[in-house]
Amino acid sequence: MSVDFNSLTAKQKKVYASIESFIKSKGIPPTVREIGEMIGEKTPGAVQGILNRLEQKGVIKREVGMARSIKLVQDNSNYPDPVYIPEIKRISKRNISNILDVYNVVKYQPFPADFLDSDDDCFMIQCPDNSLKDIGITYDDMLVFKRNFILEDGDIVLVLFESHSLMRTYHNSPIKDSVILKAQSNLLGREEFGKNEVVIVGKLIGKYTRI
Repeated sequence: MSVDFNSLTAKQKKVYASIESFIKSKGIPPTVREIGEMIGEKTPGAVQGILNRLEQKGVIKREVGMARSIKLVQDNSNYPDPVYIPEIKRISKRNISNILDVYNVVKYQPFPADFLDSDDDCFMIQCPDNSLKDIGITYDDMLVFKRNFILEDGDIVLVLFESHSLMRTYHNSPIKDSVILKAQSNLLGREEFGKNEVVIVGKLIGKYTRI
């Protein structure tokens, strides 16, 4: 599709250029707030107005209700679509068999296309406990887990034990049908668990601290 950039005002060209630059450097489209910061516009409504006019002129496309959905129409083939990872509310005995139930998903968070392999099955969740804070994993972190995993000694995992969601480091046990799950602050007072006592929900592959 051919786009007539001569039809854009100077402000619209500035916004377009900021979007293009952000996508090239980050691999995902910017939010309205990020666009405002890049062009020096403090009013989100003003940025939304410019984006609406860019969309009307056929320069960009957006998906209604989806964050970071801006696509540059002319050069769309140069920028792979982001992948979206579901952010979930909680893990519990009631939802362990279907943690991606529509009522448990908060939103879908965009990530650069090369963040995941094609067969990855992932989700995000707020860090559920502080037991690995000594290695920098705390309540302030959003964590990304793979559900299709092969575990090795030292991998960090999300575990459901009874009604508790726990962060632990995984280790093989010399005892048959057992696993060792370690934490810096172990309030449960044990590290050895029978495989039928726990569900290893996911293997940690990413951590993002909200500031």
